[in-house]
Amino acid sequence: MAGLVLGIPPVVLDLNQRGLLERAFHDGLFPNLAYRAEAMSEEWPANTGQEIVMSRAGLLTPITTPLTPGLDPIPQAVPYEQWVAILSQLGGAIDTHMPTSVTSNANLFLRNIHQLGLQAGQSINRFARNALFKSYLSGQTLTTFVTAAPDLTLQVAALNGFTDVVTPGGAARPVPVSPSSPLPVTIGVGGTAVIRNVIAAIPNDPNDPFGPGVLTLSAAVGAVFVPRTSVVSAFAPRVVRSSGGPSVDSIGAADTFTLQQAINAVAFLRRANVQPHDDGFYHAHISPLANSQVFADPVFQRLNQSLPEHIIYKEGFIGTIAGVMFFMNTEAPERTNVGTLLSTGTNALYGTEMGADVRNNSAVDIGRTIITGKGVMYEKYLDEGQYVTEAGTTGKTGEFDVVNNSINIMTEKIRLVLRAPVDRLQQVVSSAWSISTSFPIPSDITAPSGPERFKRAIVLEHAQ
Repeated sequence: MAGLVLGIPPVVLDLNQRGLLERAFHDGLFPNLAYRAEAMSEEWPANTGQEIVMSRAGLLTPITTPLTPGLDPIPQAVPYEQWVAILSQLGGAIDTHMPTSVTSNANLFLRNIHQLGLQAGQSINRFARNALFKSYLSGQTLTTFVTAAPDLTLQVAALNGFTDVVTPGGAARPVPVSPSSPLPVTIGVGGTAVIRNVIAAIPNDPNDPFGPGVLTLSAAVGAVFVPRTSVVSAFAPRVVRSSGGPSVDSIGAADTFTLQQAINAVAFLRRANVQPHDDGFYHAHISPLANSQVFADPVFQRLNQSLPEHIIYKEGFIGTIAGVMFFMNTEAPERTNVGTLLSTGTNALYGTEMGADVRNNSAVDIGRTIITGKGVMYEKYLDEGQYVTEAGTTGKTGEFDVVNNSINIMTEKIRLVLRAPVDRLQQVVSSAWSISTSFPIPSDITAPSGPERFKRAIVLEHAQ
């Protein structure tokens, strides 16, 4: 073996025999992937650029006043709004040293393909999840430093939802906040709250435009606000918190997930005329921990009193109730799976992939369940088969068909590329995956049910 292993990573060397190795690889633990399934899939037209502006016509205001005899109706203008799909390419790769694969007790090359497929499926699922939660957690943040009355700026935990604005009846497409396109925000709560206009948003880290940063106001704050004061956009999506408070800092360790939160969220979706999915239900993506909390909810217990043999208790899963179909989603955002964590308070932590705090200032980890309606997200994908020209390819291209622990992994539209060996001895095969796609979140700011920019889902926040 000494002549075959030069330059091979130690983790691969361990796959060669030191004693007797079983001639098989066993599947590891893998999360449930479900967020991408919420998207309505549409192909990206070729030769149309890297951005597509999608448009929606708003409703005309109902007219209930009779016409004045002899006068014509006044001409009206149909309101429009737009959102943008930006094409991105995701991908990963791994090299396989074929002499090592051949001499190992199991086929290392095939297992590397298997693991690439798992990575591809999990990556695209998180890409969709992050787009969904960033939009529906936007426009709600907290200050990170004390604010004096004459201050014209606010240091905040997240700029998510404060960098651009769509004004009802104004510009149809989102435009950056500026003196000519201000974003109204409310600072604080109750009788001490003030309303100001944001005219600029500057991130602390240019590589994280939605992370901690500075909001510039058009006028002085006019009051003193302590750190961790809530700042809410006039067009922030609705969030239902188990505590009923104005921010994540209001959530205590005892404020766990309740069935009433889901019932309230569905009521808000119905009031906004959001339709259920094609299966007739609204979809709730719930973590295993939040699912377990429901069984301690008094409302849920009374509903199922004297039903110990019910399927819900037999399986320990909510299933379908109150017009909601629950999906157990182990990729639900929490402190362990939201990217880099940044400190935004004494105990508070911000997750870069969420655009929001994932632990509040009382050191309570925030769990999030999202309930969605029809049309909550699109997937605009580009067929990467168009990348192949008459010159052909050095190797093979295809698609994944990955099964892990008897579960088929969603890898549709993800390209598998097997590059023929290009080293001098033709022994190293490079395997890669890629997908060119985007997950635009449609806005409904022109809908008459409220000022929220995004209305087709609601995030439920609770203690983890």
